Amino acid sequence: MMKGAPIDSSLRRPVGGALGALLETPLRVAATLTETAVSRAGSCGCEVPPPCWEPRHAGTCRLEVPPGGTATVRVHVANCGWGRQVVAVTALGKLAAWLTFTPTALVLDPQESATFLVTVHVPDKVPIGQRLSAPLIVRGCNNHFVRLEVLVTDCAGRTCCDVAIDDCPDHVHHWYDHFYCPRPCLNPRLPGTVGRDG
Repeated sequence: MMKGAPIDSSLRRPVGGALGALLETPLRVAATLTETAVSRAGSCGCEVPPPCWEPRHAGTCRLEVPPGGTATVRVHVANCGWGRQVVAVTALGKLAAWLTFTPTALVLDPQESATFLVTVHVPDKVPIGQRLSAPLIVRGCNNHFVRLEVLVTDCAGRTCCDVAIDDCPDHVHHWYDHFYCPRPCLNPRLPGTVGRDG
């Protein structure tokens, strides 16, 4: 039996190191993929959004108005769909008694924009420091809301606010959607009427 020439020990280490690195490569790749998947889970839009029936938040208006004073909120609504759309504005809560709307509802043609003027009238005898908050509800192709916050102060501060709402149909079906989620625009109907053609 013939023996080969002895292997130089300086060659064994690089070969062994390369072989060890080669065997560790699949483990490193798997660890990297796992870390990437975990880090993306919180930032790739995998969080479940609010329910489809809930109004969409369109912004917040903070106003500072003295007793007996007035403030204005201009709500600019754009119909970015290709059908005529009835749009109406209203409010909820105690603050609703302080508000007037001009107009309360209108019909927007395709790609048309319009502005609703919401006037806040603070009663004369409201104590300074009182704070009221309520949503302005805008119903169009979708439901939207503007959080309105009014602080009663001894002198006028911010008394005007502008909010823009793009009222667009949502044709994208997301992974978190349910079968009960309405995809097209809501039933266009003027307030105070019954049925689709009322």
